[in-house]
Amino acid sequence: MELNIHSPAYFSEHYGVDDDVYRYCQKLYTFFLDKQYSDSLSTIGLMPAAAPEELYAAGQWKESVRFIDHATCAIIHIRLDFDRYYHADSTEKIDLMRDAILKAVKKISSKSKFDLERFEKDLRSAIAYSTTNEKEPTLWNLRKNKHGSMK
Repeated sequence: MELNIHSPAYFSEHYGVDDDVYRYCQKLYTFFLDKQYSDSLSTIGLMPAAAPEELYAAGQWKESVRFIDHATCAIIHIRLDFDRYYHADSTEKIDLMRDAILKAVKKISSKSKFDLERFEKDLRSAIAYSTTNEKEPTLWNLRKNKHGSMK
């Protein structure tokens, strides 16, 4: 399955892209390529937005799910809490993105046959992320909290 995750709209336009979040999303794409959770759905495009609440209230970046190409592709627009994302460090931003991915996939699983339980288990195994000073953090390392102990 292809899991394409875009950088959060508004936030990335105004504040840039967090390199660790970008690498995490790239690694998720690779991690999920050889997995299948549905007989028909083969691609998920996640379009998160992290914008101030007043822009959401004005109707911008509405949440939606759209199936295209005979339901082989789902495009999901989902909102992130701007204040939490803005004040988060890279590790916390990754956690927020993971939560958004789960929220998005739950929306499609209610509309199509999709093995949500297995996807969630795989996502949780893929989120192992190192906050050490490695050049290229790997998904396969256990993630450490800010104090260096294992979570």
